Amino acid sequence: MTETSKLALARLEPMLDELTYQEKRLFQMTLDACTLSADAAQMDKAKLQADQVFRHTDTMSMEINNFGETESRITIENQEIALNVTIAMMSFATLVGIMLAFLVSRGLTRPIVSLRAGARAVAAGFLDQAHVKVTSRDEIGDVTHAFNAMLEDLREKDRIKEKFGQYVDPRIVAGLLDGAQHSSVGEKQIATLFFSDIVKFSAIAERLAPSTLVDLMNAYFSAMSQPICEHSGIIDKYIGDAIMAFWVPPFSDPNRQAESACRAALEQLALLDALNRRVPDIVGLRRDVPNINFRAGLSTGEVVVGSVGSETARSFTVMGDTVNQASRLEAANKVYGTNVLIDHETYAAAGSAIETRLIDEIKVVGRDEPLQIYELAAMAGDLAADKRALFDVFAEGLEHYKRADWSKAETAFKAALVRSPDDGPSRTLLSRIPGLRQSAPTDWSGVWQMTSK
Repeated sequence: MTETSKLALARLEPMLDELTYQEKRLFQMTLDACTLSADAAQMDKAKLQADQVFRHTDTMSMEINNFGETESRITIENQEIALNVTIAMMSFATLVGIMLAFLVSRGLTRPIVSLRAGARAVAAGFLDQAHVKVTSRDEIGDVTHAFNAMLEDLREKDRIKEKFGQYVDPRIVAGLLDGAQHSSVGEKQIATLFFSDIVKFSAIAERLAPSTLVDLMNAYFSAMSQPICEHSGIIDKYIGDAIMAFWVPPFSDPNRQAESACRAALEQLALLDALNRRVPDIVGLRRDVPNINFRAGLSTGEVVVGSVGSETARSFTVMGDTVNQASRLEAANKVYGTNVLIDHETYAAAGSAIETRLIDEIKVVGRDEPLQIYELAAMAGDLAADKRALFDVFAEGLEHYKRADWSKAETAFKAALVRSPDDGPSRTLLSRIPGLRQSAPTDWSGVWQMTSK
């Protein structure tokens, strides 16, 4: 009960006592007025007393009504307050329940979210960032342990790929680790073969200490291997100062493999200047520094592709006459003073993507069929105007040479040497003319017989 209610009740108590007193007086006066000896004055007093009782009764009724109304209003207000408090408490309890449910569900789903993040990191290739912390001993904890074990296996595979990728092309290593099977029996495919070696390597090797020579060769192989790998070639092996590589499906596009091989060879030539600027620092010399130059041969044709070797050591390689032909083209550069020679099949396969000039038609040792050889000069659109003019003059001389018109051929080749005194093909064919004038074969068709491989 409120203080206001207490005060209202306290005010009603004396009024109730007064009403009781007046009612008693009225009762007595009424009895007195009803006796035989009562006069009119007593009757009037009784009436006045009755009126006073009625007034007290009305006043009391009004007070009681007011008290009732006040208490009803207070009760309603208290009910509203209680309802609002109940709603607030229920809302608070709901909020607390939601927060507790969120915390509990977060605790349950956090390991799953971590596993998902780890799986995404693996898919993106970030194996070092994919480790998931084990936070429980339930089934999710077991899955997390299994995920981390799988992750360690993937890291181990990556370490193997990285390590053995230095010895075997990473694409072959990846295929072996992923379960891909390269035919051990062999299958025939069209491939483009590449052979290269360093010009006058023996003289360079004799002047350098073994450790210095190794440093120089590592720098050379690193520079020369980069274009091959960037253009989808497979480096088969390093043989002394030589590089053997090939382009073959599925590692390269069969429609562009000859173009890719030519592009790689030209980029190797372009890298020689930068490499030679580094040679003094590599070999520790400031005088008589060796100059690095290379020769390369490219041949396109059918080869046998397969994994070859013993039960303890195997090599994914190519075999066939195209391999030998690429090697012989590389050696033919010595005769013609060129850097890169390609055969007609490579020339035809690369098509308009390359700039070349027909150098000669030869028979190599071990083959009876003539072989047209071309000097690879540039990719399409990159041939300098003076170089193109030289090629045109040389082509004119070559036509006269094939027809045994020695005077005109000699004039054309000399004109070519005026344009470019270091032009090896012009010098080589010009040097043959005196001997051919004296003893040209009766069946001369312009085909030159090579005497060495």
